[in-house]
Amino acid sequence: MNSIESLKLDFNSQIEDLGNIQNEKMFDECIYVGSGDSFVAGLIAEYLTQKCKCYSPSDLINSKLLEGKTYCFISVTGKTKANIELARRVKESGLKTAAITANENSKLAQVCDQVVPLNITKVKTPTAGFRTFVANVITCLQLLGIDIPNKFEYWHMNATQHSLKLSESLKLPDDTVHIMGNNVLYPISLYASFQMTEFFGTTAVAHKMEEFCHSPIFGLKKTHHVWVLGQKEEHIYKRISKLAGRQISYFELYNEDIVSQIFESLFFVQNLILLLAKKYGYTELRYTVMKDVLKVSSDIIYSDEATC
Repeated sequence: MNSIESLKLDFNSQIEDLGNIQNEKMFDECIYVGSGDSFVAGLIAEYLTQKCKCYSPSDLINSKLLEGKTYCFISVTGKTKANIELARRVKESGLKTAAITANENSKLAQVCDQVVPLNITKVKTPTAGFRTFVANVITCLQLLGIDIPNKFEYWHMNATQHSLKLSESLKLPDDTVHIMGNNVLYPISLYASFQMTEFFGTTAVAHKMEEFCHSPIFGLKKTHHVWVLGQKEEHIYKRISKLAGRQISYFELYNEDIVSQIFESLFFVQNLILLLAKKYGYTELRYTVMKDVLKVSSDIIYSDEATC
């Protein structure tokens, strides 16, 4: 089975597991720490609940720690060097630590005071996988006391139908794609940018809409694409689309229920990427065949000897 087929299986079968994730409230407020997709999961919790802040470990490694806060590290593997180093520093400072991880025997789990196991069936995929990411989002929200109704099958169906309609006219960017979203759709834009890069090797940059207009808009070239993840913000799309020659797409993701909006949007992004891969004949994630780049990336993220 090739890497994209494995992720398609992961996408289609994840709803069987997601509704079984149950975690009791653990924090009134906390600091979530994570990198990559894990950072996005914590950032979604920050935007939705306003009960936590989310940072990359590199943001905090030399920063003053906040007294009275629990630092909760999100890491599927529990092997990310920066997370482990920061968790040790936090614990040595006398503050509470917790780890959300699928690897309860990892170095991160051993360092932290508490471990929240990521209770999800792992499908063999080249990345952490779609279901593991969504499980991280669910877990981060539940630990803050947010109830997640078991509507995953319904959200998955809506997102699949929505993405199927829009993918027919959508082109895979040859150059850079700017992906924009406001509020909780900003971290989802960031997630979409990671997926575009991993699947296709595309340069993908996430922006908040107004921030895009402060500066990046002036670097927009005719070869660039713009994706707007909108919440009744089609007027912004229309203004940007007046820039002749640019390829601009608008995806309406508004839902009056914010929890439904989050999970439908995540499933939408996942399936849209899979549909683009099928449309353009991709069978392997681009990053998995970039062996030299992958080695440098892994060395920096996981090696004790690498430095940034």
